[in-house]
Amino acid sequence: MKRIYNILVLAAVTTGLSSCVNDWLDQKPSNGAPTASAITNYNDARTAMYGMYDGLQGNSTYTHYYAARMFYYGDVRGDDMQARTQGMRTSSCYEMRYTVDDAPNMWNVQYNVIRRANRLIEAVDNNAITDAEANKDALADIYYQAKVVRALVHFDLVKVYGMPYTYDNGASLGVPVVTKPLDRDAQPGRNKVSEVYEQITTDLEAAIKSNALTDSKKAGGKQGYIDQWAAEALLCRVYLYMNKNQEAFDLAKHIIQKSPYKLWTAAQYAEAWDKQDPNHTQEMIFEIINNGSDDWADREGIGYLLNEQGYADAICTKSFVDMLQSDPNDARNNVILPVMYDEDLYKIYGENPIFVNKFPLGALDDMRLANLPILRLSEVYLNAAEAAAKLGGAAKTEGIALLNTLLENRTTTASAKVSATIADDEFLARVLIERRKELVGEGQRFFDAMRNDERIVRYNNESDQGWHYSLLKESQSFDRTYTKALLPIPVSETNANPTLRAQQNPGY
Repeated sequence: MKRIYNILVLAAVTTGLSSCVNDWLDQKPSNGAPTASAITNYNDARTAMYGMYDGLQGNSTYTHYYAARMFYYGDVRGDDMQARTQGMRTSSCYEMRYTVDDAPNMWNVQYNVIRRANRLIEAVDNNAITDAEANKDALADIYYQAKVVRALVHFDLVKVYGMPYTYDNGASLGVPVVTKPLDRDAQPGRNKVSEVYEQITTDLEAAIKSNALTDSKKAGGKQGYIDQWAAEALLCRVYLYMNKNQEAFDLAKHIIQKSPYKLWTAAQYAEAWDKQDPNHTQEMIFEIINNGSDDWADREGIGYLLNEQGYADAICTKSFVDMLQSDPNDARNNVILPVMYDEDLYKIYGENPIFVNKFPLGALDDMRLANLPILRLSEVYLNAAEAAAKLGGAAKTEGIALLNTLLENRTTTASAKVSATIADDEFLARVLIERRKELVGEGQRFFDAMRNDERIVRYNNESDQGWHYSLLKESQSFDRTYTKALLPIPVSETNANPTLRAQQNPGY
């Protein structure tokens, strides 16, 4: 953890993580300053908030979080997307050939963001804000945004480095829970997965109950910040990961019934991913905003990685394309594009759609400026349906109706709707398939499979290899007990912290 501190202090004196210069981030950033005295008034707190979101966004150097890796990690480690060929930026996560010495790092940048959030929380808790009373409501909003961001990052960390909560009810080791800025010599160990989730839910529930978070859909609200509905949607996702199905179901229904968001229609779906489209914010509950770029540094961002006119780094698998195309009327087919420019790629893939277009060039003609989707109303509907399938009984009936509402906004094929008499196990299987179709490219498939104890099957033999290139036998088909299903704690951390060294993930 000493290593964490040193890296975070180094990051604190840089000019920030973002080279996608957002208009609302283009301010003097605190970037997680190493001393509490850096935040002494409301303007300091607001600047610290910008730095916190800046850390979530990242840039071409810091792509280890939502700038790129958090998205493609959750996709190419599954069965619906893959690295296009060897040597791609996504190849290591896809191939799973890495060792403890060269594994992908999804630790340091994440703890950097937690430190930024903790500095802001600490300043408010310690009454360090001299003009707090004059800015009471605005400061409370910022304070609880920081708690939600802290919860989000802990949640992402424990998914990557700890076994799913559903594996053993959280009894195994997760990640260190960090709720205050650490001293230089601090060397905390890993908390249990259950303890990490307890902190996550504590932060989220406190933020939701505070009534301090604004509504970004109301006058004065602004897309790109955590608001009340984002906090609730995140908690709904967390409950599902914890197998708290009744809580997830009830909260999902509340969001669907009470929030100002509504589903994109089938006609709107393909174009709505463009942030310039008038329907874009209709179902986008929380996204990270990219509003400007003054160079080509952001070619390392997820939009550039997934676009044919970018690096064409990761593509859909043949099995996923076949599954999606089984319903040609499904509007989600329209965000998976075929090769249109590269003759060599056309020779390989022909007319098959392979590129996920959820980070489009759009009206601005620059995929680097695409926003980063974190929480959508579609997912909330799917959360409700999945929780209902697991609850059964009356909840199942409601869940079927909710899933059918989503399907009515995705396809004109009448037979695609779910029958009221569908068996329990068949209904759950259908919900999980719809999650794959709806959320491809948004970094969720691998985690969904792990928490539901599904087996990831890339291919079993040459006859069903599709577009996959050669993988290790154990990475061709695996479940959550596979060693590589978890990343190792970075060797820089275990070298600096004997406690973490003794708690390294098995197999490393």
